[in-house]
Amino acid sequence: MNARVRTYLIEAARESKRVVYYSDVVKDCDLDIDISSEAGRKKLSEVLGEVSAYENSQVPARPLLSSLAIYKDKARNDHGDGFYKVAEKLGKGSFKQLKDSLYGFSEAEECKRFWRNDDNYRKFASLTTDAGIADGGYFKQEELLFFKQWQYRSYDPKDAEHVAAKTYLMDTVWDKTIKLGKEVVKRLEGFQLEGGKYWSQRGWKEREDGSNVQAAIVKPYTWVKIFKDADKGKDIFFTFGLDASAAREAFIYKIDCQETRDSKLLPSQVELCRSLIPDEAERNTISFEELVNTSLADLISICVGFIEAYTNHYDEIVMAAWGHTVQPSLFKNRLVKKEKPTDGYDTMPASQPSFTGVDIDYVEKGKEQKDLGDRGEGLVLQREVAFLKRHNLHDKAALVGIVKDGEGYDVYSFDEQGNEKYIEVKTTTGNEYTPFYLTHNELAFMRLHAKQYAIYRLYQYNADNNFAEFYELTGDIESQVLMAPTQFKVLIKKEVAI
Repeated sequence: MNARVRTYLIEAARESKRVVYYSDVVKDCDLDIDISSEAGRKKLSEVLGEVSAYENSQVPARPLLSSLAIYKDKARNDHGDGFYKVAEKLGKGSFKQLKDSLYGFSEAEECKRFWRNDDNYRKFASLTTDAGIADGGYFKQEELLFFKQWQYRSYDPKDAEHVAAKTYLMDTVWDKTIKLGKEVVKRLEGFQLEGGKYWSQRGWKEREDGSNVQAAIVKPYTWVKIFKDADKGKDIFFTFGLDASAAREAFIYKIDCQETRDSKLLPSQVELCRSLIPDEAERNTISFEELVNTSLADLISICVGFIEAYTNHYDEIVMAAWGHTVQPSLFKNRLVKKEKPTDGYDTMPASQPSFTGVDIDYVEKGKEQKDLGDRGEGLVLQREVAFLKRHNLHDKAALVGIVKDGEGYDVYSFDEQGNEKYIEVKTTTGNEYTPFYLTHNELAFMRLHAKQYAIYRLYQYNADNNFAEFYELTGDIESQVLMAPTQFKVLIKKEVAI
């Protein structure tokens, strides 16, 4: 949370007839944000949203401070959509209801009443007195540096230096991470913390003779898990903590799931979780450089605000992983992998010809099918790039692409081992049992490249949210499906003279 913005809005609330414009917030708080661009407006919305999420997380909840900022444009002299989306996430009502009732203005009046009360101002304006925690960096630079030096090192319990290092790490970075988690849970209803000073993991160290022996290795991270009471044991959670690995060196907060061998989730459930976690909730970071100036109060605010902002997504991910239908409205621009149906057809249904005349606009129908196909291919492209990056195949991810029509498949990609993969994409707004069609060219290519070929059957495509589920067919595909010709190519026979 940006403490300067919070203080600025509190002071604005105490001034009579003060109007705060978004441009004022950017200028007066010295924010490096260009609100003339969509990306800039989104960034400002996030900054203001974190302030309101913090106020809402207090017990009792306080009015949303971001309600005090509006557009300067006379034609849009109101709050932006970002404010109403934040208010909706914080449980104030539906987006449409809040916007139609001009909730932002009534909430702004509540802010003014609250902060013009001198007792409230004295108690809560300062983050130090508000949280009961001193300002200043919570994690110290020397602690983070020591953690970086010891990450991945093998541990010898007979070495006094190693014992002292372990004790120091447990009393600093691990202890502080757990304390932070406990403070976050205090401010949330129905959540619990799982975290301990699990400082080591199994690894290997080299002996003097060059051979390797199993040993305890200092973990490069101090993550703790926070999840709803009702979801204990489901292995899907919010994660917070330090990551000292060279590629990160940051405080991490995200939605995550358990993938190790002791996970209760099947690989298909893990894949489903990964596909549903929003990009903006997958890995958020505060660099070590910035972290040393971030107070415990601010970290609590950031973590609480993050959980409150993504609780609905978390709920839907848990339910989807454990058998419920995915709700597309929360997962825009997403492709979700499901298991291939096992209760299909035993035989090809008999054809039922109909000789009833109908009017068909073949041009319009062709455009709709082309658009549906293009959207499906776009989702597959996005999914493949993300999939390969998760497997650290960034060079392969850069090569993924949609190929030209007529090549016998749609998307060029790779599997998790880096082998080439040719993907044919079939998209429908119907369910997983809706029939699809292969051209002669596609069938020939499939037979020629059986070991590298896959069909992604996208179904229940939702245009409003650009969302679909899919299953994958690989290997001997012809043994897994029923096929029948639907057209005949006709040529005039050459007459034979008698």
